[in-house]
Amino acid sequence: MEGDDRRGEAVAGVAAQPCDTRATVALVEALSPLDARTAGLLQALSHQLRNPLTAVIGYLELLTDGSLGPLSVEQQRVLRVVAAGMTRLAEFVDDLEPGSPAR
Repeated sequence: MEGDDRRGEAVAGVAAQPCDTRATVALVEALSPLDARTAGLLQALSHQLRNPLTAVIGYLELLTDGSLGPLSVEQQRVLRVVAAGMTRLAEFVDDLEPGSPAR
């Protein structure tokens, strides 16, 4: 718990002296472990979401290109809506990856 105390002191120091470079450095150092944990969590989350998304998108492609049999006009329309949603979700998951460029 000693590290938690230092983080609290760093935050308090910044609040007391906002222009103090040492306090800013202390705050950055105190928040670095949190930043690393957040990046790791986002990476794991994007990986866990990407796997089923890839399967869904692949099966949607098989359905829409007719590989699994003919579809009615209504079924094709519904699949286009689902595919558009999956594409948006896949882009969102890609953006979760730490270091990915902002869209």
